[in-house]
Amino acid sequence: MNVHTLKVKWKEGELNQNTYVVENNHCCILIDAGVPISEIKKFINKPIKAIFLTHAHFDHINYIEEYNQENIPIYASIYADKTAKEPKLNVSIMISPKVYKISKINVLKDNETVNIDGIIVKCLYTPGHSLDSVSYLIDDKLFSGDTLFSVAIGRTGFIDSNEKDML
Repeated sequence: MNVHTLKVKWKEGELNQNTYVVENNHCCILIDAGVPISEIKKFINKPIKAIFLTHAHFDHINYIEEYNQENIPIYASIYADKTAKEPKLNVSIMISPKVYKISKINVLKDNETVNIDGIIVKCLYTPGHSLDSVSYLIDDKLFSGDTLFSVAIGRTGFIDSNEKDML
């Protein structure tokens, strides 16, 4: 399994986001949809079989509608659809209010495991940064969205954040 990290900077020093491409010999999956499909296709020549959203803040789903058009299955928390549709919850109100449309969410429960062509993804419900936050465990790698950073826990200053849940 190979993991590629695509970094997106929204506001220098304030908002940074990673989209991850996890690939095996047959296909790849994405963790978050913060980059356009064209960026993925520049270096991956395998089908994108699924997208796993860590949460539905705008910077993690900004290109979700492109992926909807490709009919790529989307996996997320039960709360992700509500977050995507509300600019205060998806935090797009900070930059430019937007309602995102996620065509169909395959809802994952805490500790549920999904096998996408040999890529085994375990969902861990990790609220705190947002109500819909989940992390994904693939092999020995944890993809935590904004729940956990390399030097700190995620921010809890949003409308559906909860510092107690984060801790």
